[in-house]
Amino acid sequence: MEGPRVTARTASPVKSAATVIYATLLLLVLTIPQSLVNWLQGFNPNPAQQVLLVGAQSLRSAIKMTGMDAVFVAARSSFLRLTNKDVD
Repeated sequence: MEGPRVTARTASPVKSAATVIYATLLLLVLTIPQSLVNWLQGFNPNPAQQVLLVGAQSLRSAIKMTGMDAVFVAARSSFLRLTNKDVD
């Protein structure tokens, strides 16, 4: 009699870590859309950066229109109020 066969493949630690990292970055972009725009603006202007920046700005606009950034906006507002900071 043979032992039980293991048919499910386990993911490698590197693949699991990459999935977590990219999912976290995606979550940040969706909840704090300004972060991607700010990050791309930090690069020296070049054709690829310009194309990505336009795409990031469009994504930011779409996210703001749908209200997906509501948690970030509320948290930022609370932080600014608690710390007596002005809006940038």
